Amino acid sequence: MSILSYNLASLKNKQLRERLLRPIKESINIDIHLSKKGPLTMKLNGHYLYSRYDPLKDAERFIHSQIDGSASVYCLFGFGLGYHVQELLQKEPDKQIVVIEPYVSVIRKAAENIDLSNIFSHPNVDILCLEQGQTMINALNELAKQQTRWIIPNAWLKSLPQDHPFKHFLEDIKIREMSFQRFSSLMEKNFAENLKYMDADVGKLFAKFNGQKAILVSAGPSLDDTVYSLKKLKGKYFILSVGSALRVLKENDIVPDAVIITDPQETVYKQLDGMEFAQPLIYLSTACHSAVANHRGLKVLAFQKGYPKAESYAGQYDLPLVDTGGSVATTALDILIKMGFSEIVLLGQDLAYSKNRSHALQSTSGVEVVSNESLFPFPANDGTMVKTTTILSIYRRWFERKVAETKHVIFKNTAEKGAVIQGVPFVHISEIISESEHLIECNFSEKINRIINQ
Repeated sequence: MSILSYNLASLKNKQLRERLLRPIKESINIDIHLSKKGPLTMKLNGHYLYSRYDPLKDAERFIHSQIDGSASVYCLFGFGLGYHVQELLQKEPDKQIVVIEPYVSVIRKAAENIDLSNIFSHPNVDILCLEQGQTMINALNELAKQQTRWIIPNAWLKSLPQDHPFKHFLEDIKIREMSFQRFSSLMEKNFAENLKYMDADVGKLFAKFNGQKAILVSAGPSLDDTVYSLKKLKGKYFILSVGSALRVLKENDIVPDAVIITDPQETVYKQLDGMEFAQPLIYLSTACHSAVANHRGLKVLAFQKGYPKAESYAGQYDLPLVDTGGSVATTALDILIKMGFSEIVLLGQDLAYSKNRSHALQSTSGVEVVSNESLFPFPANDGTMVKTTTILSIYRRWFERKVAETKHVIFKNTAEKGAVIQGVPFVHISEIISESEHLIECNFSEKINRIINQ
């Protein structure tokens, strides 16, 4: 009996077994060969899924870093040669493991080369393929309701083409998981403390600004070229600034209508400290609690999707959740959309290292000159190429998806040398100023206070 036949005979998933027996046509490149240490390793679409030297040790180290005792189920993306699954079984023998593999060819290739009978027959392991369509969607929806630990190996994520239907879904999960892994204990402490400071939930502001316009101020390098415009736009547009841009605004004698912070780290404290800012502060439930405590104005809390404690609390009190997208600007955009603004203008949203800088000159996030091999070129709004990173590209794609699904809002981008955001056309700041002349003025800070205190 061949190793493939042996593996298929042990496979408890009959639907998958039948699929593996039929011809497979997938436009992917799979290469399996011996590693330096001896065990097989795999390359998918030109990317190694494991170490070329010692794939088993590589899989062991990675899975060890992913173990979460509070998880009731693990969802692993990418089957590969089964090394990650086997490590999970050894470390968490009593937990359910769901494996998502987009390519049937990968499972077939692994089954032709390695004894997978223990994985294929194990009662705690379920293997799903993209071809299973609704079955996989239903499984993912159920997993989202449970205490699921999502495991997405970076190497496997890189092997997926940019246009793969799974790519954006996985990038969103990866961002949340990375943040939670790094700051889980800090986020828990922030959450507990932040509930004490809440004057109102951000949901009170939703759908209260219909027909009005907003500006989202981020701290990208292009803000230096457009910040002057805010004096002329104040009162015409609702100005929401991210915390790292507040110092730039202060240096230009501009007071935004509200500021938003989302980062759990203590470094956020300096974004507000000494700024003498007393307008409303919108803060994520897990944002730096000392920064919130130090704020002298109205404190408006936002509960986010993807954080179990926030989802539980919001569900208990019937409060809305916001999409975070992984950054303060993506969170802010979702909140502005939900507040009901008909037009949202982006200032300082470069999503790239234009001018060889990461941020505007006086931003509290620092201004490092970048020369890094991990940077890659991307089209800018002025027709040139600008350097960006993988994480900034993930944020950019989030913007593009959010804009595409928000047909009732007009979006404009003023970052001339920033990365092109599909669906957010570049508009010179002078045009924004000209268009604002007919707008009726509004004291947005007072309006927020009235809404909150109703």
